[in-house]
Amino acid sequence: MARTLTLALVAGGLQAVWVADPAWACGCGAMIPGPGGTMSVAREQAVVRFDGTTEDVVMRFSMQSNVTDAAWVMPVPAPATVKLADQALFSDLSTAEAPVADVHHYFWPHLGGSSGNGAAAGGAMAAPPRSAVQVLSDQRIGEFEVASLASADPKALGDWLNQHGFTLKDSTATRLAAYTSQGWKFVAVRLASGSTADLDGALDPISLSFPAKTAVYPMRLSAGATTPQNVEVSVLAPHRMDATSSPITDEPAVSEFGDWIEASKVGPALANLAAGRMFLTVFDGDYSEPSQITQDYAFAPATSDWVQHATYEKDELLTFLGIPVYLIVFVVLPLLAAIGFWMRQGWKRAAAAQAGAAAAAAPPA
Repeated sequence: MARTLTLALVAGGLQAVWVADPAWACGCGAMIPGPGGTMSVAREQAVVRFDGTTEDVVMRFSMQSNVTDAAWVMPVPAPATVKLADQALFSDLSTAEAPVADVHHYFWPHLGGSSGNGAAAGGAMAAPPRSAVQVLSDQRIGEFEVASLASADPKALGDWLNQHGFTLKDSTATRLAAYTSQGWKFVAVRLASGSTADLDGALDPISLSFPAKTAVYPMRLSAGATTPQNVEVSVLAPHRMDATSSPITDEPAVSEFGDWIEASKVGPALANLAAGRMFLTVFDGDYSEPSQITQDYAFAPATSDWVQHATYEKDELLTFLGIPVYLIVFVVLPLLAAIGFWMRQGWKRAAAAQAGAAAAAAPPA
């Protein structure tokens, strides 16, 4: 069975979190391993696509786990549809974001080359009364049950989740109020009854899509994490994007990559997600004290579509038409000069001989 546990993940980045508590928080929401189990998140990757009206988020999660049962809960600004995604997307993304060479030419040959300095820079879920929690959709995808929920009452939402196999910590349940107060929805995912899914290793990616007026990355539940987090968010949009809101206000998000994605120049999975000419902007953030996180990421078009690449230094022998310039200067040009001189001398000798022969053949005066 494909490893589809990333159904519960909504937004992007790279996070490394060791989990010992039965429930924990991360940028993507609350992860809940089975009783007595532990889970570690080795790597989390995501691509966010925003076209002005719809946000699509594709997530892939790498796990180290000793559990056979787990569940997730995460907030989304509007009801979301969920489906499996193309595994090749992330290799396409890695290729597109690869550092480019900063070439330094040298004249004389030597034993060097590229300096290699690296980059710079059980059963269907049922809802309590509609007035408390509404189940907007309930579906099975692979070996997981996925429910989309709406509630304006964080306590009722927490109670519903606890009744349906999502045992939240009190602190995580309390933080749901940050989203219920703003009318956000929630996606809840758990293993279906009888599932044999493998929860250890690289999990298959999942795609979530929902209407949105702005591109967002929910981070406020991250305040419940107990270990430092590194978050990288890759945003596809019609133009370069700036982070107008950062999880920690005094640590603005920093872009590390930005360039146009042309369908003819990238892998098919990334081209299909971009669905046209889009600008890819990548943001990176380190959060050593997650308890200080009080905001979500929000993105807006930048003032210009300036291109940004990580680079690595590379030395190349200076050439012209594939010929090393030093050979041209010190071998080819002197040789051509010598040939030219020899030919001129030959012409002079031939002309002199011809003149002498003409003089000898002329009648005496």
